[in-house]
Amino acid sequence: MEFSELIKNINRATERSELATARRYIEENVILLKQKKHLLNHNAREILDFIVSRQQSGYHNLSKKEHAIIRAINLYAERFDIRGIKMVTKEMPDLLMEREALNLLTSDSITLLQSIGLIKKEAYQEQI
Repeated sequence: MEFSELIKNINRATERSELATARRYIEENVILLKQKKHLLNHNAREILDFIVSRQQSGYHNLSKKEHAIIRAINLYAERFDIRGIKMVTKEMPDLLMEREALNLLTSDSITLLQSIGLIKKEAYQEQI
């Protein structure tokens, strides 16, 4: 995709309130767009500023696989399946250290993860 087409697509998506589409385009081209920020409309610039500030504060976007693991943890917690939670978290134990991942966990998941020692209550409170 050419740069001018990218700018048109982002601006069009924000005008139509398709913010997820605009965000995806911006995230994929954030370095280039930071240099040419003046070509974006107001809403697109706000999304770009939001993404840049999140990146600078240490957030990173979770992959589809990480989202799937979080969904599985939440599902197992709903069913009170501790063995399933342990099995899923064994694959990516560092995922539970990510602030973004902790924000997606349900209260049931957080309680179970704390009770089996996979996250500490103090660490969770610091992340939030």
